[in-house]
Amino acid sequence: MVMADIYLTNTLTRKKEKFIPINSPNVGMYTCGPTVYNFMHIGNLRTFVFSDILYRVLTFNGYKVTAIQNITDIDDKIIKRAKETNSTIEEVAGKYTDLFIKDVGKLNIHLVHGNQPKATEYVDQIKAYVQELIKKDLAYVEKDGSVYFDISKFSDYGKLSGIDKRELKTGTRTLSDEYTKEDVQDFALWKSVLPDDKFGFDSPWGWGRPGWHIECSVMSQQKLGDTFDIHLGGVDLIFPHHENEIAQSEGKTGKKFVNYFVHGAHIMVDGKKMSKSLNNFFTLMDIEKKGFDPISLRYLYLTAHYRDPLNFTWESLSAAQNALENLRKVLAGLKGESRTQLSEEKNEKVEKYRADFVEAVNDDLNTPRALAVLWEMLKSNIPSNDKYDLAMTFDEVFGLGLSKTQKRQISKTPDNVKILVEEREKLRKGGKWQEADKVRQEIENKGYEVEDTESGPKVKKE
Repeated sequence: MVMADIYLTNTLTRKKEKFIPINSPNVGMYTCGPTVYNFMHIGNLRTFVFSDILYRVLTFNGYKVTAIQNITDIDDKIIKRAKETNSTIEEVAGKYTDLFIKDVGKLNIHLVHGNQPKATEYVDQIKAYVQELIKKDLAYVEKDGSVYFDISKFSDYGKLSGIDKRELKTGTRTLSDEYTKEDVQDFALWKSVLPDDKFGFDSPWGWGRPGWHIECSVMSQQKLGDTFDIHLGGVDLIFPHHENEIAQSEGKTGKKFVNYFVHGAHIMVDGKKMSKSLNNFFTLMDIEKKGFDPISLRYLYLTAHYRDPLNFTWESLSAAQNALENLRKVLAGLKGESRTQLSEEKNEKVEKYRADFVEAVNDDLNTPRALAVLWEMLKSNIPSNDKYDLAMTFDEVFGLGLSKTQKRQISKTPDNVKILVEEREKLRKGGKWQEADKVRQEIENKGYEVEDTESGPKVKKE
């Protein structure tokens, strides 16, 4: 089966490339999921919408996608929250996993049911993986029982992030999961903890728990194989997380880990990255409390390319919500219209809009261009039913839930209302706007609404 060409910007090669799957039409795709210790903020959620868009584009083009998104349910942050609240890690992780699933559901993100592995379910596989790295002399055990990956033993270290190998601090170690390029050190595969620490597991090296980076290598390869097609995440994961995943994965198997690394940009607030550490973040709950539909946030994400930072303001979200509401109104007006025969000219236009949309989304997920095609199509002179059908097709990628748009109520307009509508139209054409507004009020008092369109006024029951 010949698939349409899809192009993705590959962080590994630093260029946009044609996507060629390992085993077409099958595609393996892994997204680094949430660390469940708190609510996801809307910067985090942008990554998951971006992942969802790629999944939709691939399936739209006929690929069969196995999409994996892990849950990190053992981590320093989760342990800290558990200690602060006198809870177990299971209680903390369970609470915030449920909240995360509710959030992604509100954003109409494709849920990968059965494909959300949890780190705590893979501890045995993680220990076996670490033992393999020790056998290959790529990792070493410290006196306290912690196990570290020796970055000096992996010659390609830095190929994703562009780190200069001369800057590597070989022989130095860090237990921290998150650090900067200025402090590159051997990273922890297994973290030793005190014997009386309840947040640990037994291992050949003593009581401890997995490091963050090893979790994703194990879960992704267990689900998708030693080498798979696409690995996604936010740009903040390029280093150290994805760099370290490559080192330990390719070090263990001797094979290429991932063919395409694809990364989404941050959401900015006042020129700074939205983050919990800066306390400048908003959650989906914050959005809803201000009266916004969560899908309007999804629409806002679509207005910017996934690789471009998106500056969040309440004004931009309000504009997105207005655009979404206008879109729903247009589609409600089109829904249920009688089908008309396409002329050759209009049929060509329909196919042109379809082709333009496919070209946009297949060109590195260019959703701003795809939205422009949608609005251009809706303002065109092709038949209403074809506009509606195309919009529904486009929404297979957008994921805005447009098929749920309510059908416009079709009812017979009473003669007395028709007379008022005609009277108002005459006043408008004569430039008598105040008198026309008074007649509009009379119409609304009778329970009807007038919408002015290019083809004349349309009346519907309120």
